[in-house]
Amino acid sequence: MEQQGNQDVLDMIENHFGELVEQLKEQRGYSLKDISDKTNLSPSYVYRIIRGFRGGELTTKLNILINGFGLEDLAEEYFKQVLQNKDQLKKITD
Repeated sequence: MEQQGNQDVLDMIENHFGELVEQLKEQRGYSLKDISDKTNLSPSYVYRIIRGFRGGELTTKLNILINGFGLEDLAEEYFKQVLQNKDQLKKITD
């Protein structure tokens, strides 16, 4: 999988997560059961996230990328991009 810059990593995780996971599954020959075993998520839950039937919280998506595929670097790039744009995040006020 080639990365075309930080913005693409942000977009992949937030908007094209299912496509990304399907591509990784195919490249590595993984099944839903393989990902399930590595992430401690049920195969049906992983399937619903990949297909977009469940939104999937960011922590769940990162669990799939990091534990399911060993992509710590991709998650790190995502956080770098988010932190670069931290001024755009809503501030929590009391």
